[in-house]
Amino acid sequence: MCLGKYYQKYEEKIGSVFAKYGTLITNYPWIILIACIIINGLLGLGLLTVESEHEVEKLYCPTNSQAYLDKQRLLSLFYDNTEENFNPYTLSNLGVYGEVLMKTKNGENVLQKEYLDELLRIDDYIKNNVIVKNDTNNNQTFKWDNLCAKREGDCIINGQIALMPIFRVLLKHNVTQYLKYKDPQFKYVFGNVTTNNGTLTSATVVKLRYNLRQDTDFLRFSKQWELNFIDGLDEFESNITEISYAYSESLNHELNSNTKGDVRFFSFTFTLMLIYASFAASGGNCLSQRQNLGRAGVLSTGLSILSSFGLVALIGVKFVNIVGVMPFLILGIGIDDMFILMSGAADHCSAETISDKIKSTLKTAGVAITITSLTDFLAFAVGSTSVFMSVRNFCLYTGVAVIMCYINQLTFFMPCMVIHERRIQSRRHAFTCQPVKTGDELRKEGKKPCYVCCCSGRPPSSREEIESPFEKYPKILLQRLVLYKPVKIIIVILFLIYMIASIYGTIHLKQGLKLRDLVIEDSHFYKYSQWDWDYFPTEIPVAYILDDPNLQYSDHKLQNKIQNLIKTIQSDPHVQPDFQINWLHDYKQSPFYKNSTEDEFVKGLKEFLKTRVDLQGDIIFHEYKNRIKASRIHVITPSMKESTIQGDMMIRTRELADESDLQVFAFSPPFIYFEQYVTVLPNTIQTVGIAVAAMVIVTTIFMPHPLLVFFVTITMIMIMFGVFGFMHFWGLTLSSITMIHIVMSVGFSVDFSAHICHAYVSVEGIDRNSRVSAALARSGAPVFNAAASSIIGIMMLVFSKSYVFQSFFKLMFLVILFGLAHSMLLLPVVLSWIGPDSKEKAGLSSVNANGNVNQAYMTDVALENGMKNPIKNGASNGIENGSPHNENL
Repeated sequence: MCLGKYYQKYEEKIGSVFAKYGTLITNYPWIILIACIIINGLLGLGLLTVESEHEVEKLYCPTNSQAYLDKQRLLSLFYDNTEENFNPYTLSNLGVYGEVLMKTKNGENVLQKEYLDELLRIDDYIKNNVIVKNDTNNNQTFKWDNLCAKREGDCIINGQIALMPIFRVLLKHNVTQYLKYKDPQFKYVFGNVTTNNGTLTSATVVKLRYNLRQDTDFLRFSKQWELNFIDGLDEFESNITEISYAYSESLNHELNSNTKGDVRFFSFTFTLMLIYASFAASGGNCLSQRQNLGRAGVLSTGLSILSSFGLVALIGVKFVNIVGVMPFLILGIGIDDMFILMSGAADHCSAETISDKIKSTLKTAGVAITITSLTDFLAFAVGSTSVFMSVRNFCLYTGVAVIMCYINQLTFFMPCMVIHERRIQSRRHAFTCQPVKTGDELRKEGKKPCYVCCCSGRPPSSREEIESPFEKYPKILLQRLVLYKPVKIIIVILFLIYMIASIYGTIHLKQGLKLRDLVIEDSHFYKYSQWDWDYFPTEIPVAYILDDPNLQYSDHKLQNKIQNLIKTIQSDPHVQPDFQINWLHDYKQSPFYKNSTEDEFVKGLKEFLKTRVDLQGDIIFHEYKNRIKASRIHVITPSMKESTIQGDMMIRTRELADESDLQVFAFSPPFIYFEQYVTVLPNTIQTVGIAVAAMVIVTTIFMPHPLLVFFVTITMIMIMFGVFGFMHFWGLTLSSITMIHIVMSVGFSVDFSAHICHAYVSVEGIDRNSRVSAALARSGAPVFNAAASSIIGIMMLVFSKSYVFQSFFKLMFLVILFGLAHSMLLLPVVLSWIGPDSKEKAGLSSVNANGNVNQAYMTDVALENGMKNPIKNGASNGIENGSPHNENL
């Protein structure tokens, strides 16, 4: 069976469903329109129930990752002791703190009296001017001394050494030893240091961290102190130094405030879309004018955004910051569908009745927007299974918005189209709705030329009469360009260069996310993280936890196993060989050590810990037995700043624990964030792979020609390679944030190509070139206008300050640009060479290169069927509205 007959019957079956719906909306447009508005409005009320999530750890780190499970395991064994025995190595998180960095304005040595005096002034300001009031007791206030994390009764400040008088004495006598491994405190206190034979001689930066209590009773006051700490240092002024500062929630706070501020761009984008849609639909006379219809398409999309937000909020999905980019995306999808539907209606201008026109429009354009809407929805449905909460929630919000946008196109925009056609049929003005006469009639009545121009009109009989310059000239240019043989060769060469560059960029694409990239450059956290990155090492403490309560620590064999484990760990290049916090090693070196029995071992250990308060948090004793329930030993890594190295280190430390005979696991608080470095690539590949497979299935169902499915699939893969590759050239990395945009890109990469291929398989022509020309006539302008409007919409995000919105703009721009180039340039060239055979007359409407009935083709078909005068006998052989319906086709 030839493609034409098979595909015509296949699409007729699908189209018949849309045709029945076309009859329904033709009869009841106002009822359907009002019902649509009411339902969208009611769903929008769900916004009143919306809940938000802003915590970076939950949003951009994998859900239920190994690090998360290990953290829960750790918390079940060890308890918070920041109130009286604080030790930064024993924390299960990154801590609650306020941190300040000070450096000289002229780059001088900060270890001079005037600068150390300034550091004391900063310290005094923080301790006495940052105050928290108890909201339940206005007479109670908390300063730093009341909320600080303590050990042996003293508040713990990382960098306390720089505030002590003894430090100045040591500096004065040049005996301040800077021991690289055995005493790491200077490495985290002084930045950009120089030494002379191990003696500290100069530094340009000093860091102080004010650690806070995390126990439940005081945590809320500690959190408030952090906020007041930032506000206080905002007002602090120094004439001789610069300071930067941050607190434990700085990243969460800045990310939330930045994306909230950038959402305001949506109002400008919506206005731009209304303006563009009005101009793009401005062809025709005052009767056939479609500007109001274009604006209705934009309003339909706006309703979709409102109702989808409300619906998803009602079912309890939390709003995350990155969902703020969803409206920009949905506007592009909605405008795309609108232009396709308007183009479909323009193809049937000569229909005898409104019902025929609406049914014919939906039978062709309805199928086209169904393909793209379904592919977009499936891409987000696949993304909603991601292990990243940010990706998952974004895809849920956006997937529902895609469906609502599709439904609204059929229940809001199409009824508006029926009302528009009724207005034309009743010959009423597009803006005033007053009766309209033809120009000839008005001129006979003696009306002035200006009046005739603004108030005359007649119903259109062809698409050329209603096309705007935005619709007319792009398709003419494309038809002449891509069918010219030298241009075809140039296009192929350019795309070969594009693929080489894309593959190169994909190979060199980096993974991970620098935290400072998430905030704007003028935020306090950006400056702080830049200094911290430039001046201080990134050494990561790792704890190895033994959680077997049945271990007999007095046993020499067990002690040897533990010691061998530590030796193995420290021999690994990911771990420093000269540093460890090992309670067992220190206990064995002490006079308290006993190992005749387990009871004696534990008794001696408890006595030993009275002298080593810093080790008390590393051992948990059984509640009822004189036994050790769990213990841990700490090592530290070399400085590693690259995210890929950090991810590799995390995996290797776990492997070392798994290779041991002991029941032991490795954990460090930063592992929670490192998980994305090892998860994002396989998760992205898996998600994109499943999404691509879903796209292929949908394309096969709605466009069942293996060659066209192959073209769409290859085009989609080429576009995705381009997105990955040019991410590298544009300074983006693969992270849980850009992964969201990549998932989005899968659906978008299909849309434009599917429209062209669907148009190619639906139109008629005497050869491949004529069919390509007709396909461009049908879908070229809608695709071009959809791409142009989408780019105009996201252009506002150029002014965005947040990384989330900037990365969205970059990836959206790439996928739209590449999708447009592939669908408007490469695909037409390929189809003109190796598209389905021209003898396979596969169409629902015989449209020529100008969008009109292709008489040459009809003649060709007629001669094949023995007709003497095909044009004259068209009606008797089933030619209706410019479309052949001869059963012999």
